[in-house]
Amino acid sequence: MNTYTLPSLRLLISLCALLAFSSHAQSKWSVGLGAISVESPYLDTDNTTIALPTIDYYGENLTVRGIAADYKLFKKEGFSWSVILEPGQFFDSTDSDNVAISSLDERKLSLYAGTRIMHRSRFGIIRASVSHDVLGHGNSAKLNSHYSYPIKLSTRLSLTPFIGIELSSRTLSNYYYGVAQGESNTFDAYDLGSTVNYQSGIVANYQLNKQWNINAMLKYSQLDDDIKNSPIVADNNLSTVMLSVSYHF
Repeated sequence: MNTYTLPSLRLLISLCALLAFSSHAQSKWSVGLGAISVESPYLDTDNTTIALPTIDYYGENLTVRGIAADYKLFKKEGFSWSVILEPGQFFDSTDSDNVAISSLDERKLSLYAGTRIMHRSRFGIIRASVSHDVLGHGNSAKLNSHYSYPIKLSTRLSLTPFIGIELSSRTLSNYYYGVAQGESNTFDAYDLGSTVNYQSGIVANYQLNKQWNINAMLKYSQLDDDIKNSPIVADNNLSTVMLSVSYHF
């Protein structure tokens, strides 16, 4: 995967996470520009910082944010049930300055299909989803759960702190963080079980007017100890910083 496409996909994937928490104007389409800085967990691999245009659609039942989609099958009184399609992670090993890492197999992009439930009340917003990789990367699956609490500071500014947990199947954990037998002449084979990762952060949304919105996000992720102990992983404490400006019409 070339050096432009890879960070571009990283941005689209991460902006899907940002927009999932942010509010937006009552309009069907938005275009904008997003910038992101993402820490890599892999050994001797630089962080990625890039800017990229975005386009999103907000329909009555269908929402498309970048390359993620959510179609509501049922909604009533703050509760909704959806089918979802969303990208996962990936790692181009040639991005690493470490020769032993760059010689590993590429961890390709996953695409997850599944279902999500969401409940919105005065106590906050709860989201939970279960999904399966449809591209066949180890027959992998994951379960996500997030809680967020929007705080309206003014008619234009809102803050949304959030916490989350992600449970990944053994096959998913091994595909991205394990070392297969015979894959490396430097690293011993490393096998993981299922893993649990934690997230926390905050999203800020500022509505300049009816058309223009500014969103920012700071997210902290703590990876499972099994991932931390992998010989190809350098750090299990990761941060992501994002900023986007969008025009709704």
